[in-house]
Amino acid sequence: MLKITHLSKNYANGTAALKNFTLQINDGEAVAIVGGSGSGKSTLLRLIAGLETPTSGAIHIDGELITEPHPAIGFVFQEPRLLPWLKVGENVAFGLTDISAADRKERVRRALLSVGLATHADKWPRELSGGMAQRVALARALVSRPSALLLDEPFSALDALTRANLQDHLVSLWEETNTTLILVTHDIEEALVIADRIIVLRPNPGRIDDIISVSLPRPRDRDANAFEEIKHILRSALDHSITKPEDAWA
Repeated sequence: MLKITHLSKNYANGTAALKNFTLQINDGEAVAIVGGSGSGKSTLLRLIAGLETPTSGAIHIDGELITEPHPAIGFVFQEPRLLPWLKVGENVAFGLTDISAADRKERVRRALLSVGLATHADKWPRELSGGMAQRVALARALVSRPSALLLDEPFSALDALTRANLQDHLVSLWEETNTTLILVTHDIEEALVIADRIIVLRPNPGRIDDIISVSLPRPRDRDANAFEEIKHILRSALDHSITKPEDAWA
């Protein structure tokens, strides 16, 4: 279980990125975070990952306080960030230093198999398409078997068809591994395809404005009427979070 309690983050330049953010995310849950510019979405992920320190409040995973990067938490960034001097398999294995060579090889094999790249271990990053590179980044995050996986707009740079395919693939992986997913996205449809709950943030500073539960059966049909109906609800909630008068928060 991931528990975020009264979390606030202020930067040295005076920017208040988050204010009094409290949320509990259950094991195996898929949660999407959406919000306008300045709502602190990426800051929230970096705090959960232990890459930044909160000004106040706390984050716990399974009762353990997060103060630095934690082995139970994986991270997939907006871009693959593969090391060009390492082959695909070596990129996936990067950081697996505390297990035997045989175990490391088997984990890499399974991770690449899970993202459909079992035959690509000996390729160089430059030989991959954008979608394939992001699959490698996903394999690298999963190879350490994290209990929670953070994704910061991981498919935003891809074309629409590749993005939809990877969204569906991520859902399949999530169903197989029961990993907790926390996804930051600007894509309303992506949030609806992936998440059990969608957290709508109010910007400047980031605060929770609404929480929308998504009970549609999986796999989710993007063309179904029910999908379109909840997409409209989410879009309205997002518009409301951006335009809500400041005095309404008093």
